[in-house]
Amino acid sequence: MTVSRRFQKSAFEFLLSILLLLDLIWWQTRVIFWVCLVYFVGAYLWHRREAVLNFRCSERLRQEMTLRAIKDIERVYTLREDFNTQEKRARSRPPLDRHFYYARYERVQKLLDRFARKATRVLDMGCGFGRNTLYIRHILQLPAVGLDLDSLKLAEAWRGAREKPLTGGIGFVCGDVAQPPFRPGSFDCILLTEILEHLIEPAEGLTACREMLCDGGLLIVTTPSRHNLNYSNNPIVILEKVLSLLSDRILPPYHNLHARYEYNWRKPEPQYGMHYQFSRQKLEGLLERAGFERIWRGTFELEIFPFLLIELFAQGELERIRKAVTPVEAVLEKTPLIKDLGQHLLWVGRKRARGGGG
Repeated sequence: MTVSRRFQKSAFEFLLSILLLLDLIWWQTRVIFWVCLVYFVGAYLWHRREAVLNFRCSERLRQEMTLRAIKDIERVYTLREDFNTQEKRARSRPPLDRHFYYARYERVQKLLDRFARKATRVLDMGCGFGRNTLYIRHILQLPAVGLDLDSLKLAEAWRGAREKPLTGGIGFVCGDVAQPPFRPGSFDCILLTEILEHLIEPAEGLTACREMLCDGGLLIVTTPSRHNLNYSNNPIVILEKVLSLLSDRILPPYHNLHARYEYNWRKPEPQYGMHYQFSRQKLEGLLERAGFERIWRGTFELEIFPFLLIELFAQGELERIRKAVTPVEAVLEKTPLIKDLGQHLLWVGRKRARGGGG
């Protein structure tokens, strides 16, 4: 039974939390309480220090980032033999992350079922291998266009489209999300999933979406959240994440870069792409200024310690993980406060008419 480092850290913090509470309520030696508290404070301060250093060291790289650099690093990963299809990208992740990877598509498709059924033409911005584009065309039976920067991914998407051929109604276009090759008002629904964080200027991408939508058109967004718990059982970190729902100013700075691994100033990689993480407040502000009004929001992929336990005892079997995690998630996503602490922000909005501000 393989024990991951993130499980070890989360389990250790969980044990210390239990010891701290037992000493505070029952044993009352105060020694265990203070030892645990000192550890949690120290770990939190170290986390803040590393976040500041990562941000400082990454600022120059981020400011010099170009569209060419982003396209190059995407091409590097798409050319990897272990990373050149959607299935291979999923298999490169730990079992629990693999479950969330596929479940993320299911969650987006539920949003499409709920909000896009009456659409007449849908654009999947940053479509990647075209999984959602194909769902829109084959399942919802709506005309769909997929746009992506990487032609290799689009070639794979076309192969998927040919497996279930339909007469017309689907297409794939290579282009920049911030400067898409479509006329204004061409679509009445745009899907922007896990793309906003990769744009050099996210506001430009949202402005482009607004221009391509007809008045009253829908925008469906998913993007990484800064409020996610990241499997932490440090009570100070948890408190910070909860309070950040009220004000994101308390959060440490974020480096906004990513490659194969999270940016680490101690072990820099040779090539990076853009990777923002958005607070709920930041995302809402960007969308409001871009001319959208919210009609629904939520989060997804709750990174909590019990899911690591499920991953451990399921011994990497994806179906066992899915059966255990899915019903628990369904409950947590209806639980006040907890439901806002997912790894991904989900947002559905409507384009305001020209006279409605924005």
